[in-house]
Amino acid sequence: MARLVFYHHPQAENFSLKFSSSSVAELRSQQERSNESTKLIGYPFDTPVYVLYEGDSEIESAHDIDFDKEWLSDRISDLPRAGQVVAFRLVELLEAAVEVREAEEFRLYKDFEPQKIQQALDHVSWGAPLPNVAGEVMSNLILRHSLPNANHRTGIAMLQFCIESVELDFEMPRTHVDDDTWREWVDPYIVDSKRLITIRRNNLRFKQLQELDVDLVERKDGIQIRLAEFELDMHWQEALSKYAEQHESHCTDFAQAVLERAERNDLLDRQGPTKQEFITYLEDGLIERDFRELF
Repeated sequence: MARLVFYHHPQAENFSLKFSSSSVAELRSQQERSNESTKLIGYPFDTPVYVLYEGDSEIESAHDIDFDKEWLSDRISDLPRAGQVVAFRLVELLEAAVEVREAEEFRLYKDFEPQKIQQALDHVSWGAPLPNVAGEVMSNLILRHSLPNANHRTGIAMLQFCIESVELDFEMPRTHVDDDTWREWVDPYIVDSKRLITIRRNNLRFKQLQELDVDLVERKDGIQIRLAEFELDMHWQEALSKYAEQHESHCTDFAQAVLERAERNDLLDRQGPTKQEFITYLEDGLIERDFRELF
């Protein structure tokens, strides 16, 4: 039977795996040196494995979301105009997603970090072929993880807006979570995306688990990562770069699949928007848009 450990603590999913050992004494020593809230789990394999989890003591409810315009303006005032526009739209998308779906499904796992939005925009190959630009917009927003939740859902919406910015009559194929279409083709892309970003941030921690003969790591939503399928033995900075490139390629493939399923192969070779064209569309082309329709 495969030896499986949880990436998020089973009773506190805001606590994530930070250290593992076959020695409970070593784990206690790590716990004493931690400046964060911690939890321990001992996995009773034939050779036991002990795991230290770190995280926040509480998860906020989506009911607590209150990004009023004055508060948001203060948070993003130092960003360039492009970052401000994208931040406003991302927050509107998050609020729409919470409104459409049951708020109980959403938890706020982290603070809003708008400065990461500008970092994402700076890593997009603006003006490249449309699937590349749209995929990189989606990928980099997901990788920077600026929102407290729903980064994948809002990333897909931004991919859609990127395509619309060069083709106003584009009709996005359904990517809603409440139908079979999602389960058929959208969800597998998101699951693989979550595997990649989890490996990207944890290659050395997962290498440590692999050395303890752990086969599988399971993150929340039941997503399993088979460690033997990934290269883990590298410097953490190399892993950040390597798996970011893989994630961008993965999201570019998703953008291409979107265009093909929409029967818009004519857009596969179309030049993508410049940054200014994309920002202008977000600012002026979505004024009357009801974002709830996207979820």
